[in-house]
Amino acid sequence: MKYVLLAALLLCAGVGVAQEDTTALQPPKTDIYKTNGGELIFSFVDMENDGEDISNIPRFSAFFHVGQKWHFDFGNNFGAFTGYGIRNVGFITEDDGIREDEFEDFWESDEDIRVKRRSYSLGVPLALKLGNFRRGAYVFGGAELELMFNYKAKLFEDGDKEEKFNEWFSDRTNLLNPSVFGGVQFPGGVNLQFRYYLLNFLNQDFTQRVDGVEMQPFRNVDSRMFYISIFFNIREAINREPKRPEERT
Repeated sequence: MKYVLLAALLLCAGVGVAQEDTTALQPPKTDIYKTNGGELIFSFVDMENDGEDISNIPRFSAFFHVGQKWHFDFGNNFGAFTGYGIRNVGFITEDDGIREDEFEDFWESDEDIRVKRRSYSLGVPLALKLGNFRRGAYVFGGAELELMFNYKAKLFEDGDKEEKFNEWFSDRTNLLNPSVFGGVQFPGGVNLQFRYYLLNFLNQDFTQRVDGVEMQPFRNVDSRMFYISIFFNIREAINREPKRPEERT
């Protein structure tokens, strides 16, 4: 009988140790939550036309930028996020020599010509982050694929707007343009971010017919866009607790 009691005690002790070990091996709980916000964008372009550098000036854009991110914090120091973002991206050039049919009347102008080109985009990011999440401070980096769905161009002659046009899902831009980005979030939800687009903003294969002749105005144009932005994150908690059954009356 005493051997049976001893075996039972050893079994209970083993179960207790196993439970403690299992608990110790369990990964930390993943904190899942959403953030919403928008950007203030200062954009630039590294641009050449037939090998010659094109002068450009910074473009500031505050509208229309919205987005939502889903965060997955695997503990307090390491995490990831994805989501979506809609933003207004583009650049401004001066006397770039690009002969588009819509601006035909200004090709031979002796005045200063400035052109603003932009597209609304829908992007899906995937990024990793590292820092102190309880303080809301971390660095992050990742990649994003953006769909350019509305293109618009405006021409200014000596500072006066003379011509403009826009197109939905235009062939003038690369429809899909991937980018890489990185930045830092400060306590309070303010982000400072840098983004670089991997493909030309303008589609070099775009073709249009002018006076019966097919032309490719962007054929020799290299247009690599990048920007610096200030992003604001507002956290929205996700309630993952199961709902309690309604009490019957």
